[in-house]
Amino acid sequence: MQCGFAFLEAGAVRSKNTTNILIKNLLDSCIAIVCYWSVGWALAFGDGSNETWGLFVGTDNFFLSGFKDYPKFFFQYVFAATSATIVSGAVAERCEFVTYFTYCIVISGIIN
Repeated sequence: MQCGFAFLEAGAVRSKNTTNILIKNLLDSCIAIVCYWSVGWALAFGDGSNETWGLFVGTDNFFLSGFKDYPKFFFQYVFAATSATIVSGAVAERCEFVTYFTYCIVISGIIN
């Protein structure tokens, strides 16, 4: 899916920005896996045993500690990365590089 979105964006922008779009999508996947691995999985699927935060977010499995079901993690990571990449097409040529990657960190690590 990432390649498809990258090629769709590359076809929608001016030819001088094609390399920037492809690099942005590659870095988008790299940042998404690090953020989802460190924080995103725990917030979405961690055990909610804490009485204060446990009702809303997970409170364990940060950095996948004690987790063994890696195919499920990878499946969910792809959705987290894809949700960030969809917005990438909407802001192509309209957004600063640093601003987009700040957004990517937030959506991949916290929102998903």
